[in-house]
Amino acid sequence: MRPETKRRFVSVFGFVACASVATLACAPQGFAQRSDVFRMTSPSPRPGQWLTTDPLAANERQPDPSEPTVKAAPVAATISVGSMQVPAGALKEFRRSEKCVRSRDYAGAVQHLQKALKLDPKFVEAHNNLGAGLLEMERYRDAITEFDATIAIDSKLEAPYRNKSLSLFQLKQYPEAEAAARQALGLDPGRKATWYLLGSTMAAEGSRSQEAERLLRESMGEFPEARLALAQVFLNRCANLNAAQELRTYLASGSVEPDRRRALEIWVERSSKGQVMAACTGEKLAD
Repeated sequence: MRPETKRRFVSVFGFVACASVATLACAPQGFAQRSDVFRMTSPSPRPGQWLTTDPLAANERQPDPSEPTVKAAPVAATISVGSMQVPAGALKEFRRSEKCVRSRDYAGAVQHLQKALKLDPKFVEAHNNLGAGLLEMERYRDAITEFDATIAIDSKLEAPYRNKSLSLFQLKQYPEAEAAARQALGLDPGRKATWYLLGSTMAAEGSRSQEAERLLRESMGEFPEARLALAQVFLNRCANLNAAQELRTYLASGSVEPDRRRALEIWVERSSKGQVMAACTGEKLAD
């Protein structure tokens, strides 16, 4: 954000964690809420609107039972223009991109944002929102380029760091994703979406830490699926009974889709019989 313009902005963000442990795998059901990616003016999105399943599962091999993984469906933070202090042509293209988003034409939105940036290369909101569009189109590396461009213009904005973290998460570059999430947290320590992202990234890295557990517990009220990532943290500790209890609680919420419900039920059933991750074989279980 250029200091001289003092543009106001609001952002929305969310993503989904999906535990894939032992014999549990997430059902590939794609993006159910694509329109939420570019929602630019709602400061209070419904907590459940991002609860979709893993978009990457359909293209991946079956998970190795010894590999704990947490995955995320990307829903990027976008920035809205709060002033008219940009070239008229660039602003016009920006508004056209918003119209494309409302009709779920993300490729069209990207084209309009690219045109806006040709007219105003330092249009910070356009860079960030272009990155959000590319992320939605699963062009994660191109999205990171735009988020880096946003940060280069204004390093005090929190949204592009969080978006960059989410893109890196999708590329399974978990240490880099964690670093970007921590930068976002430093700029806005109270944002629960970042707590959820950071905690889930740490879970995917194999963290057993109390910090990861705390972040996920404290974001659970706004992001119920943080409970799945918390189960992953317990599984990383070889505390399979604790993990199973988190999954039972999640199942009891009544908001679980049938395919995912069955996968979770299978995991809970097997864990109750003492079947645990291969990585825990030979270790003293924490339960």
